[in-house]
Amino acid sequence: MKKIKLLPRSVIFYKLYLCNILITVVFICLIAVVCSTFSSRLILDNLIDFNEGMIETKSKALDERINQLDNTINLMLEDENVFRFVMSGEDYYERPTALLKIIRHFQNVCSNSDLVEGVCLVDQERGIALTEKTKLDVSDEYLQKISKGQNAFVVQETDEGKKLELIKHFEPVSNERDVYVILTINENIFVDNLLDGNLPRVVQFYLLTEQEEIITSKGIGEIVPEIKKELIQQTDSTQEMEFQDEKLVLYKQKSQISDISFVAVQNYTYLLNEADAVKRVIIVASIVMILIATVIIYLSSRYLYRPLKQLGYKLSRMAAKKQEEDMNNEYKLIENVLNELQSEREYAIPSVVRDSMEKLLTGPFDEERFDHLKSLLGQDMKYGRFILVVVECEAVEYRGEVLRSFDNLIRNCREIEGFFAGMTAIQYAGIFNTCLDYDLMIQKIEKLKEGLEQKEILITCCVSREFRNRENMSLVYSEALSTLEKKFFKGNHKLIYEAPSSEPEKAEPYSREMEKRLIKYVVEGKREKAFETIQTLTENLSNRAADIQYTRFVYLQLCSNLVRNVQELGGHLPKNYTERYIFNAIFSQKSILLLKQLAEEIVDTCTKCFERKEKTLSSNVEKAIAFIQINYMNDLSLEDVANAVFLSSGYLSIIFKEETGYTVLEYITCVRMNKAKELVLKTPALRVKDIAEQLGYNNVQSFIRYFKKYYGVTPMAYRKEER
Repeated sequence: MKKIKLLPRSVIFYKLYLCNILITVVFICLIAVVCSTFSSRLILDNLIDFNEGMIETKSKALDERINQLDNTINLMLEDENVFRFVMSGEDYYERPTALLKIIRHFQNVCSNSDLVEGVCLVDQERGIALTEKTKLDVSDEYLQKISKGQNAFVVQETDEGKKLELIKHFEPVSNERDVYVILTINENIFVDNLLDGNLPRVVQFYLLTEQEEIITSKGIGEIVPEIKKELIQQTDSTQEMEFQDEKLVLYKQKSQISDISFVAVQNYTYLLNEADAVKRVIIVASIVMILIATVIIYLSSRYLYRPLKQLGYKLSRMAAKKQEEDMNNEYKLIENVLNELQSEREYAIPSVVRDSMEKLLTGPFDEERFDHLKSLLGQDMKYGRFILVVVECEAVEYRGEVLRSFDNLIRNCREIEGFFAGMTAIQYAGIFNTCLDYDLMIQKIEKLKEGLEQKEILITCCVSREFRNRENMSLVYSEALSTLEKKFFKGNHKLIYEAPSSEPEKAEPYSREMEKRLIKYVVEGKREKAFETIQTLTENLSNRAADIQYTRFVYLQLCSNLVRNVQELGGHLPKNYTERYIFNAIFSQKSILLLKQLAEEIVDTCTKCFERKEKTLSSNVEKAIAFIQINYMNDLSLEDVANAVFLSSGYLSIIFKEETGYTVLEYITCVRMNKAKELVLKTPALRVKDIAEQLGYNNVQSFIRYFKKYYGVTPMAYRKEER
């Protein structure tokens, strides 16, 4: 094989490539070290959590067995002879006959409990001990030894070896007599299933007594002194330890009902070793794969790219010389590949159709592009009428089904030809050429939509107006997109089209009179009337299908003015009912129905401000209310009301607000406005000036301003509306 000489530019490239390889190797090594370290720590933490839960479970099982022993002791003491022996100091219960009954009772206790091998009842005052076999004299030395381990587990040295005993202390007569019950425990049965772990290589369990004795699964034994010392001194439930190049985790949990502790030792050195092994495997495997890839890329760059490079030189020479030469093998190969791709052009049809339609619909009409689509899809497009269809389907997984349905409409209906393609992930567009009337075309599309709905595929479909001049295609498409926005008024998953209408232009859907009525209904607590006003506004805007931003602005103006009037009248609205909150809430809604629900929530909240809740009022507040209702026509102040009930103005203001929900001045205004409404409606002969004077308003304009804030209209307008 001929050796290829590397150009200086190629040498620089290969040097940079080798530097990148070295950086990649170092980076992979760092990642392997960090990942192995963190993964081993994560696994260890999970093991610690698992072991802590297992130890807690085993500790509960240990306490249950200690409770069994405690129940055995209680069963011993419940016997009449034992009870009288313990409680009484009479010599009768020390006679052989009585003692024999006690000993037989002890024998029954031992035979009925697998945990108990022997029983001993020690009376320190008498200096005797009763076992399941005989009566013994107890020396002071033995009693002193027992006293140190009272109510606890102890390990006693006997002729047969070490025995585990549970000692429970009683004082039948306080500070005068000491009685001990000593149970000799069968260690094998006592620790059965408690000290056996599922993973003996990972964690080992032990019991630790207050005398620093260790009980293993094989009975009383020993462990490494250093570990034992660390367990005795351990205060936390979990503690890590290093011992002779080994990593250990020590667990300790004290029994809730005795002085014995449940301890465990976990060796996680193997975990670190395995993590190091995995780290080495990752590093070695990564380096090997990088080296193999490097060799492949090097060979490809030097030998496989050579024919293509030669082809490029030949083509450049051919273009320069303008000579007609026979094609060499490389060029024929490229030509054959291109011909093969051309024969498989159906794989590229969807993207070609989408791109061509996008240019036809959004730019100037291109006759050549239109003809190319006709030939590509085999459509004649010979009819005189054109209709554009824009479809939205939010369920992306049904994209293929939507495309197939409209393609079938074109393929199966002789009167319809056209192109249909997906423009975005959720939006589709179709150019339809038909001889059908507009209404028949709508029926076809509506039937197609119903078929998709039966398959639980919901679409929003917009049909444009009919047009004949293809030059207007982009304009009609813009109109169709604008019409699609009417789903804001009509709702999602609807068929939207420009239906001919002979109805006259409807009146303006919103007016100041509607706003005044709404404020009036809210102040009067007429919630249903206020909701009806919101419903009427929504229906008017939906029927007109006006601009979306204008519709939102109408709701913004209505809700903002309502909240402002309620706050001026002393209504206490939530703190978030600010102009910015209302603006953001309204302009974030996606449909007019959601706008209606938001407006109803605001109306409901405002109405509650004027609903007085029945409360039990204190005598001072009742006196203040009575004084206001009698003297509301006078120029009252907070100090006047406070002096009338013999309270300070500050104190009255606080209790009045807490019990009624109004300040004193707000309540005075409320009483005056209620009386004003009564005078306006029931005494039509009275002028506004006369009513203002009767209510204590020296300024008529001030009275009219308060009345308008309270009821939304002036007194005279209110009188006319209620007639």
